Amino acid sequence: MRIQYIRASVLVGVHVLILLHIFYFGDSTIGSVDFQEFFHSFLKSGLINSGVILVLGSFVFTLIFGRFFCGWACHFGAIQELSWIILKKLNIKSITINSRLVVILPLIVLLNYYVLPNVWYALNNPWNLEINLATPDIWAFLPGAIIGFLTFLIDGFLIVYFLGKKGFCRFICPWGAFLKIPNMFSMFKVRKTGECTLCHECTTGCPVGIDVSYEINNYGKVTNTNCTSCMICTSGCPSNAISYEFKNPIDETWNIKDFINSTKSYLHPNIKDQFLSVRSRDMVLLILTILFALCIDGLYGMGHFMSYGIALIAAFLIIKKRIIKFPSILFPLAIIIVFSWHGIIRYSIWKGIQEYESKDYVNTIKHLERATSLHLKQIGLFHIYLSESYFNTGDIYKSVEHAERAYQINPDYESTKKLIIFLQNTSQVKKDIIISKKLNDLLNNPKLAD
Repeated sequence: MRIQYIRASVLVGVHVLILLHIFYFGDSTIGSVDFQEFFHSFLKSGLINSGVILVLGSFVFTLIFGRFFCGWACHFGAIQELSWIILKKLNIKSITINSRLVVILPLIVLLNYYVLPNVWYALNNPWNLEINLATPDIWAFLPGAIIGFLTFLIDGFLIVYFLGKKGFCRFICPWGAFLKIPNMFSMFKVRKTGECTLCHECTTGCPVGIDVSYEINNYGKVTNTNCTSCMICTSGCPSNAISYEFKNPIDETWNIKDFINSTKSYLHPNIKDQFLSVRSRDMVLLILTILFALCIDGLYGMGHFMSYGIALIAAFLIIKKRIIKFPSILFPLAIIIVFSWHGIIRYSIWKGIQEYESKDYVNTIKHLERATSLHLKQIGLFHIYLSESYFNTGDIYKSVEHAERAYQINPDYESTKKLIIFLQNTSQVKKDIIISKKLNDLLNNPKLAD
């Protein structure tokens, strides 16, 4: 188990380095070291920064040693492992979900949000190769404190409770999906090197829910591309039947079927109660997850990871049991209503902004009025758009009303100040409207002169 103490020390060291980078060294020399930089910077425009170097290094390293980055350096993976340990210590049972979505869903997230949009941008805009390690700044892709905390709570703890070991890594993480490709061809793998007693200690100990025993006894090695080379299985095998060993790729046997979870895995009596198969409901789970995520993604400051984490948990709660009797059906119905509500909000925002940009102010008003009336959070920008739209359609009363709301929400925003000053200087407002004292004070607020 000495190797696990080393791995734990490395993970602690990584977190110390992250904190030092943020709070001590800063980003004057090295900016954000983030996986998505490879897609948003290099793939999109040709910029090589610290994040791009991290991804390229991880890709090459994975081709040789497997997904070491995920098992030995990823802070999000470490949090999920810690969550699993805490659940065990508290005697809270969590069953790991066996689903084909561990292959499909992360790939969809990777392609839809990181690969295709940036490739499309690169094809339609100049692409210039350059190096700048100090850009972007550390906080460029980090959410605020509240959203950051909720993301860690949902994707680091709740998803582990509902979906089992490293639920986020297996079902959502696009970086894991990216590293699965080189992991298929890695030279070092967990291999069967002795006589297996089928105790399944390796499967029980695996932090990413791989049926290690099944794979080594059927393929002679672990082929599951979720393997993070953590060495828990090799160090915990009581009969020393498995080892982490090198094999020349030329001598390696390849079969595409080996990389797809067999329907015969996770069935041994020693581990059967540790896993729950939802394979028969995979398609429903996938459709619900994507639809739910699309309904909330971007709302309330949520990023893709948090949105998909919430969506996946909600979709799983619906498909976990085939609920058809009253009042049990009220729970999934409530979930669907909540997501549908936010889906209407998100569509209205998207459509309203689209109409605003095309100067169709009548339809802008229709969609953004709906969005602001349903949205639980008031957003000043939408009221600015509505104020301008009402002004351009001749409804000055409504224009001033939304300008006032925008000011109340974001009094220090430059765009809000410009709008108020514009209305203040418009003769139609001065001559045709009896402005209330409150609104008059607003239009003549000293802050606007700052």
